Amino acid sequence: MEQKPGAGIVREELNSIYSLFACTRDILRKYGPELAPRGRAGSITFAGIAVEMVNTVLRPLLTKWHPALAEWEASRLPGDSVVVHERGWDQIDALRSEVADTRRVLLDLAADLHEAMQIEPLIGQA
Repeated sequence: MEQKPGAGIVREELNSIYSLFACTRDILRKYGPELAPRGRAGSITFAGIAVEMVNTVLRPLLTKWHPALAEWEASRLPGDSVVVHERGWDQIDALRSEVADTRRVLLDLAADLHEAMQIEPLIGQA
């Protein structure tokens, strides 16, 4: 679900993205080559989409922003609101923008997976 501008806290969004990253990585490790059956050259597989998602979409976002946000969070004084503190960060708009961009890419990948696997749509209308 898309976050309304300025709503919620970005930490929760990053935690959700990390959960997707970890879950996908675990599936790839557990099932490995079984997720990329041999077929016609250039065919789309779950593994191909998953590896692309992990390595080119999720990992760069998390590598850049998780430690930066954690460092900012560590500067919060006791008694300060998490929401107010996060909104006071000079990088919060850039992070929110990259999270929104990532969401759009993930929606495109979900559509690719839906089409390639010939399954019911994975998400509702965006």
